[in-house]
Amino acid sequence: MRIIPTLALLAIAADWAVALESTELFHFSTSVDIENCALRPNGSLLLTTFDQGRLYTLDPSVPNAEAELVAALPGATALCGIAAIDTDKFAVIGGIRGNYSYTNETIYTVDFNANPTTPTVEVVSQIPNAIMLNGMAALPAHPHVVLAGDARLGAVFRIDTDTGNVEIAFKDPLLTAPSNASIPIGVNGLKIAGGYMYFTNTAREIFARVPIDGFGQKTGEIEVIAALNNAESYNWDDFVVLDDINVAYLAQPDNAIAQVSLDGEQKIIVGGGDDVFEIGCVGRLSCTGIVVSNIESDFTVQLYGHDYAIR
Repeated sequence: MRIIPTLALLAIAADWAVALESTELFHFSTSVDIENCALRPNGSLLLTTFDQGRLYTLDPSVPNAEAELVAALPGATALCGIAAIDTDKFAVIGGIRGNYSYTNETIYTVDFNANPTTPTVEVVSQIPNAIMLNGMAALPAHPHVVLAGDARLGAVFRIDTDTGNVEIAFKDPLLTAPSNASIPIGVNGLKIAGGYMYFTNTAREIFARVPIDGFGQKTGEIEVIAALNNAESYNWDDFVVLDDINVAYLAQPDNAIAQVSLDGEQKIIVGGGDDVFEIGCVGRLSCTGIVVSNIESDFTVQLYGHDYAIR
């Protein structure tokens, strides 16, 4: 969940070792607060925003790329998690943003199959007992079913995007924020890989995982993989898990990327502090999300800052 408004994107060339070469990809003319992103089959990015429920697309492969409005999802002022549930079809979390809480929490589907530029948008479910849905991921065995973490309830909701059925899959104290947390955000980023649900917890400053079955049911206890070495000025947000090479890459809102092995070793591989990835940008950026393209040499990293998109 974002704390600082305004955003940029960063695409980093990498062969599982990040190169420090960057060029500006796009510069928003106004402040656009982007929360999360997903990759379409054509290589374009879908960007969820706090901009009146607007969903944007950006093609990072073209010169002079422009962010284009895809749709404004009804009944939402802010969009959060997004997950692919079929070929060129996505589930999106939206709601009316308050102070560390939302009303009208809703799951939408956005389907590009009938029209690659103007998708079909449908309301799947409204979740009145949700407080602050954030990260979301599809179940690999049943991709039309998604898990969505509630950062305030410390719960994981299971939503069937075909039927609209919603239920709480499980709760756990390690998904919550401590009662005395200055930022009351528990489970934040959420991904599924290799029989585990991985997550970050902002307030508890951890990266963890829990074993789940094919239907998203918890089958064991939560394992804390890593805790932040120094959380005074940053925390972990969204991330990608590459379980085939036993590593995760986590976005840090101090404009950095952390590499965390699944046995707990962690290091900053790019950015941090006042570093802006060797880009002469004015102000400090905040790294908030990562997506890996179909080509194994590209990262795309979301950054808050002064409305830059950087590659």
